[in-house]
Amino acid sequence: MQNYNSVGSSSGSAAGMEVDAVISARQQPAQKPNFPPLKPNKILDGQIQFRKIPVPERRLTPLKKYWLKIYTAIYDEMKIDICMKVKARMVMLKTLSDTPDISNLQKCDFCTPSCLALIH
Repeated sequence: MQNYNSVGSSSGSAAGMEVDAVISARQQPAQKPNFPPLKPNKILDGQIQFRKIPVPERRLTPLKKYWLKIYTAIYDEMKIDICMKVKARMVMLKTLSDTPDISNLQKCDFCTPSCLALIH
């Protein structure tokens, strides 16, 4: 019969040393990688995003009247390229390579119809 109260000294001490080595390795702080921040246009692999906003026919004349104010606000503040297609009756928004935030396109997509509503 085996005596369960006694522990073998040779096998027990070797296992204890392995555990000590593992514990000491865990106590050292891990080195974190240092990656430079991605530019906003590199997040989507440099793809240019577009939005097409249809303009109702009754809003076309006021849009033409206030176009310069709308254009400068969106282009200068958000760094989004904007153009008006008169024949197609739509406003097109496009991200640029120096657009500071990707969500600016979504903000302008919301902003342009609200500008059209304010013109009314």
